[in-house]
Amino acid sequence: MLSKGMQNEQDQRINSILEKLMTLTFVPNPEGIQNIEVYLHKLGMSFKDLKEFSSEKLNAHLRKFNFGWDHFERFADLLLVWSSNEGLLGFKEKAKGMYLYIQSESKSFSFEIMNKINQL
Repeated sequence: MLSKGMQNEQDQRINSILEKLMTLTFVPNPEGIQNIEVYLHKLGMSFKDLKEFSSEKLNAHLRKFNFGWDHFERFADLLLVWSSNEGLLGFKEKAKGMYLYIQSESKSFSFEIMNKINQL
């Protein structure tokens, strides 16, 4: 368990990474992927890893980086945005798996997340 100060610092770091990833538009060329990889590496993965991880493995990986439930949801939202690109349709299933993981493991029910699941 992290101390309060360490947890706040970790939350800020994760928020910063997620905010930057959200501002990057996925461009399916080497330069676009390279821009995204800069931030994914801060989460201990490459773009190739992200594509190859199952939902379960991705959830476990992000858990190791002390992702809170709000971080999981934002990352799943990001995957949904990127899933609109050809070749990344599998990201939609990963996002759904993340939403289901949040619902089952967070011990609180979210109508907003349930609506996201139902829309997939």
